[in-house]
Amino acid sequence: MVVLMQAGRRVESCPYKQIIFIGLPGSGKTSVGRLVAARLGCSFRDADQVLSQQAGMSIPEIFATRGEDGFRDLEVKTIAELLAGDTAVIALGGGALTREETRLALTGKDVVFLDVSLPQAEARVGKAANRPLLAHSDNLNAKLAQLAAARRDSYLAAATLIVPADGSLSEVSSAVMRGLGRKKALPVRRYNLGSLAALPEQNGEKTRVIPVTSGAGYQVSVGQGTAVRVSQMLQERPRKVFLISPPPLSGAARNLATALTQSGQVVKLFEHPDGEGAKNIRIVEDAWRCLGENHFSREDAVVALGGGATTDMAGFVAATWLRGIEVINLPTSLLAMVDAAVGGKTGINTSLGKNLVGSFYPPSAVICDLDYLSTLPPRQLHAGLAEVIKCGFIADPKILQLLNGQSPENLLGSPAVLEEVISRAINVKAGVVSQDLREGGMRECLNYGHTLAHAIEKASSYQVLHGEAVAIGMVFAAQVAREMDLLPASQMESQRRQIAALGLPIACPQYSFEQLVKIMASDKKVRGGVIRMVLTTSNGQIQVTPIADYQLLERAFNAINTAVTGTDYPRCQGQE
Repeated sequence: MVVLMQAGRRVESCPYKQIIFIGLPGSGKTSVGRLVAARLGCSFRDADQVLSQQAGMSIPEIFATRGEDGFRDLEVKTIAELLAGDTAVIALGGGALTREETRLALTGKDVVFLDVSLPQAEARVGKAANRPLLAHSDNLNAKLAQLAAARRDSYLAAATLIVPADGSLSEVSSAVMRGLGRKKALPVRRYNLGSLAALPEQNGEKTRVIPVTSGAGYQVSVGQGTAVRVSQMLQERPRKVFLISPPPLSGAARNLATALTQSGQVVKLFEHPDGEGAKNIRIVEDAWRCLGENHFSREDAVVALGGGATTDMAGFVAATWLRGIEVINLPTSLLAMVDAAVGGKTGINTSLGKNLVGSFYPPSAVICDLDYLSTLPPRQLHAGLAEVIKCGFIADPKILQLLNGQSPENLLGSPAVLEEVISRAINVKAGVVSQDLREGGMRECLNYGHTLAHAIEKASSYQVLHGEAVAIGMVFAAQVAREMDLLPASQMESQRRQIAALGLPIACPQYSFEQLVKIMASDKKVRGGVIRMVLTTSNGQIQVTPIADYQLLERAFNAINTAVTGTDYPRCQGQE
């Protein structure tokens, strides 16, 4: 944060360290930047002027003797030094963002893009004798158009504030001041999940019942052979049931439909594409059409039989049909049992990212029949354990003890242990959701590992499973916490080893940091253009931290990928 003294009073110009001006030649970066700095009473530097002074040559002379590549090398170094210093306002050259190092260094800062029209830029530039890329152009407007086409995307990607720059110096600088004045500092939030309710005892019953008390409240039933509870819950009154499932569960869906029909329900089966392909607006439209054609009313219900994609999509269908009808979740994958089916989040994907369209719409019940896990593919079982161990890291160390020395396959042969780790993970989520349904605070802790995870999923076109991506994301988050001195190296390494011991990937060298950070910047937890990450700390607290230093994030990303070199740690393959 830049803290200034002006006329005997304390002034905070913006919530971050520096204000950076970018834009085409002729946009007014230097003039506007200097005036904004003067109004704030703080320091200003023009990166090109600093570079020229350090080199002892004018910018055209540097181009003439070293070429554009040589100039860009010097420019990267100069900008890095300015960003590391205490200059509050900095104007960059129009081509500074052609280098990746500078683009990454700017991410998370207050970056003001002065968006000038080509005619205005041409009028301001004039003969451009001091601008090497423009000086020898026969058609200045065409050259500016060429530069704009090549650079505009990078300007837009870096900008946290875009200001039209065709007006007068006073008008443009005033618009910048208004834009900066609207920005707020982002707080660090800290939580201690150790006070969550204890796991309910079974008391000799085959089924454990875990309450979720937010809103109207509902129960999560965990045990073997519990699927029959769906019929018991719905038989209070005859009504129609919209049973949603993927193709691999067609047999299970028909069996459940038969049981529901025998108890007096009218069942309509709806089959959706397997996996994340279900979470598509076209599939939702098909479901709406089917509901309408079969005259489903508010007295009727949706039953979701499947994994996390099924419960996410089915919940969204239920939430939106007639502004909301009852939904019961019957998760069949480990990940869905401990995560997606519990908590009331529904959603579908868009071209911009995962779960960007959805609602908070709690089910009336969640029924976890552990018998479904016996046919779960090994890769799906491994992926589900990522969400289980996540709950151990953030809230319940007993989960870590139970998983220690257990392979995923051994867990299937240990029903009591399997039931307890699943129930404990569900209990963590139920406890958090009971206190914070709409993710206004504590519920963000459940996103441990998810900031990078969602980026990996999207970059892989969802070929990397959610749990696999979360595993890598947790290793990354632990490394970030280590970089910030929030977590000692021993605890960071412990998390890495425990995740790897479950056969989960802990690195993703096939993706570049720049590729993933662009996706992370659109994450739901981003505020004010700044990525916020859930981090574990040495004292057991969970910390939701704004991170504007993308160089720190890049160091952590590189560290998790280099740490696996020459080891037996699994990496992310992105496919079977």
